[in-house]
Order: sequence, then C-alpha cells, then structure tokens
Amino acid sequence: MSITPLNSGYAKDPWSVYFAGQKMEGASAMSFAVLSDGYAKDPWNVYFMGRKVEGASASSFQSLGQGRAKDAFHHYYCGQKTNGFGPSMHMFH
Repeated sequence: MSITPLNSGYAKDPWSVYFAGQKMEGASAMSFAVLSDGYAKDPWNVYFMGRKVEGASASSFQSLGQGRAKDAFHHYYCGQKTNGFGPSMHMFH
C-alpha cells in the first residue's frame, strides 16, 4: 500500500486519509480534496488541520486565504465559526 503525500500535511492511500501521519476517521480518500491554509474537504465534511469543522457545509465551503473561509451559512477562522472574517474574541482569552 502506497501513501500519497498531498499538501498542508495531508496524505492518503486508496482507503484512508491522514493528517500529520494520523488516520482521519470518516474521511473519504476517494474524493478528498485539499483546499488551502490547512482546510480540506470530502463530499460530507470539512476539515481544518486534520480536524472536522463542525457544522460546515462541504458543498459550499471555500477557503479564502489567511485562515479565513466560508460556506453558504457561516464564516470561519482557523476552523472555528466566527461572526465575520476575523478571529472570534474568545480565541484571545
């Protein structure tokens, strides 16, 4: 079995997806796509640095650069839902 390196720390083989050498449970290797800035997705889920972004819509998700992203319903910063395009205030406490 051969593991194919992708970008941003992601890799995959024919059956599984990995981030930083750790298997990502539930990610679809067949349709997995690395976006940018640590974001990636398959048809069902969005991931940031190997972790599932809860509530994100994979079908409309877009990475916007510098850790920012959006889907049809929300904005995100470094994988966290925000009220706008910057980091949410709780990230600084």
